Amino acid sequence: MQKDLAEDDWKRRLRVRSSGAAAAIQATSGKPRKTRQPKRVLIVEDDLDSARSMFMLLEDMGHTVEYVINGYVAVDRVLRFRPDFVLLDLGLPDIDGFEVCRAIKAHAELKHVRVIVLTGYAQDEYRIRSNAAGCELHLVKPVPTAVIEYLLG
Repeated sequence: MQKDLAEDDWKRRLRVRSSGAAAAIQATSGKPRKTRQPKRVLIVEDDLDSARSMFMLLEDMGHTVEYVINGYVAVDRVLRFRPDFVLLDLGLPDIDGFEVCRAIKAHAELKHVRVIVLTGYAQDEYRIRSNAAGCELHLVKPVPTAVIEYLLG
């Protein structure tokens, strides 16, 4: 029961943090800041340029980062890499991001992993499906650097 309360508390704080992201966007200088508490982040993105750009951005912030370009590899990599966060695209070439999230959440030892969707799919239908799959947040690309800093901060 305590674990569920901690989960709900984290999700509540994430919603509060994401609603404050607009202020963070205006407060940033445009350059990524080094984080005080580096995180382990896995990027799941089939567009290689986008994956590499996000990889470099997060590395510049001081995070430990890996990326993969398809869903089946993502699930295996999460099991081995043990990230704190997964930044997940929904439109992948093999299995979609919803299935990737469900597969991650199905492993008891991965309950700590926070899955944040970064996608071009903005319709409410996709937000509802992301939530049902277990994703903590659904963001529509392009996502400003300050929002990423704020969420991982």
